[in-house]
Amino acid sequence: MKYDHDDIIEKATTLFWQRGFHAAGMRDIQQALDMRPGSIYARFQSKEGLFKLVIEQYAQNSANRLRQVAEAASPLHALYSFFETALTGPDEQRYMRQCLLVKSIAELDIIGDVAKKAVLESMEALKNGFRSIIEVCIEKGELPKHTPTKLAAEWLQNQFVGLRAFALMQDENTATIQMIDKVMIDLKGQWPQKTH
Repeated sequence: MKYDHDDIIEKATTLFWQRGFHAAGMRDIQQALDMRPGSIYARFQSKEGLFKLVIEQYAQNSANRLRQVAEAASPLHALYSFFETALTGPDEQRYMRQCLLVKSIAELDIIGDVAKKAVLESMEALKNGFRSIIEVCIEKGELPKHTPTKLAAEWLQNQFVGLRAFALMQDENTATIQMIDKVMIDLKGQWPQKTH
């Protein structure tokens, strides 16, 4: 039987996103992918091998979305939309409000070295995506010239991660939207001039 690679990765992503690496057992994987154990091991070598591909695809999709934000006519407006889309999805996809990478960080000790490396590299790639957005916003005059790109990118990534956890706990989107508004206000504000 021939399996579509993208379809397999999409189904595996949903499973790992909902359950986490540890809680998703081989029986769950077999059922989600509709594959026999031998086919899974032949194709991915291990659960960790499959998870690594899931993480890489997830990070690539996220990086592509961040690139679209940076290339928008108004990157700051596109950034707001990016936050809103990620944080206010429908209830049946509530699990998607939490970042798969951050969920995976909680399991770094058990996911194996190969998958761990993929998670950490993916987090770094996303930070670089946020940095590109900051740089373009400064270039286009949407953020002040004094905005420190590296610090602002790290801060923005931290806000996004934190808001994903916050949004996961909300019954409605009003508070989440207010928090997104606050992030956008703060992004245009003052930054520490020295490190401690």
